[in-house]
Amino acid sequence: MSKLSALKDRIVGLPSKVAGAEKQSGQYLRLLLSSDPEPLDYVLLVVGFITSVASGVPFPLLGILFGQLVDDLNSTSCSTSSTSSASLTDGVVTKVLDVIYVTIANFCLIYIHTGCWSLLGERLVRRLRMRYLDVLLRQEVAFFDTLPSGEVASRLDVDLQTIQTGTSEKVGIFIASISYFVASYVVSFIKSAKLAGMLISLVPAYLLMALVGGHFTQKYASRMSDHVAAATAIASAGLSNMSLVQAMGASSRLEAVYARHIGAAQREGIMKAIVASVQLGCLYFIAYSANALAFWQGSREIAASVDTGSGTTVGAVYTVIFLLVDCKLFKPIV
Repeated sequence: MSKLSALKDRIVGLPSKVAGAEKQSGQYLRLLLSSDPEPLDYVLLVVGFITSVASGVPFPLLGILFGQLVDDLNSTSCSTSSTSSASLTDGVVTKVLDVIYVTIANFCLIYIHTGCWSLLGERLVRRLRMRYLDVLLRQEVAFFDTLPSGEVASRLDVDLQTIQTGTSEKVGIFIASISYFVASYVVSFIKSAKLAGMLISLVPAYLLMALVGGHFTQKYASRMSDHVAAATAIASAGLSNMSLVQAMGASSRLEAVYARHIGAAQREGIMKAIVASVQLGCLYFIAYSANALAFWQGSREIAASVDTGSGTTVGAVYTVIFLLVDCKLFKPIV
């Protein structure tokens, strides 16, 4: 496997071992721009990054608008003035138009950054495949003799597909989620610092859940991939040398080895599914627990503002809960 790793390193132009998160981030950027990128690739990277950051801002803006709308509805229901209905209608129409404008802007930003990252991923994988073929044709014959049949093609095809999927789908969502995270906490601390400070406990809870769940998911997924690759190599070698297998009477033994690897891959896949299910359950448990805490603290702040005549409004509490709790159930998290 060391020779195969060396071949992969030569294809992407990266060393095998990386120490520290800083190096990993830098090397991922080098991966995005590896294999002689063209000026269009730099343009796609810059535009995709900027629009990804900008696409995380509309959700907090929607939270502000929804909070203001709740305040208008609350003030109108508590008012006895005859002009309340007309002012409410004007305010609702204005805020609905603002929501439409923000939604259109959000759609355009998401469309642009998705297109940029998808095109960048396609171009990157195309360059890596060409470089892979070029490096592969330069290897000595002894290099292939030390590897199982189909190992190089199977491994690197999966790796290149992973790179394309990660670049085309995950990078833009990750950047947009970080932007949304920062913007939502900024807005929340402006609206209600005490409530936002209590809900910041969601960050270590989600982080711990992601780290623990991600560790076990990656472990079981890696084991499953290894068993599937071994089973694929056995099947490929057996089908390529069918006459020799029949002559040696090794079909039953190869079948047993193949079945053992497939069974092990199935067990690892079941464990991976169990971990993912537990992780999803923990996600909703944390979110609903935070909802309960937010409504309890928010009701206390609203009651205190009624007594003092100023302070946290219903709309401000709704904005904080909407941004820090409810939206996290629907906003993509990587």
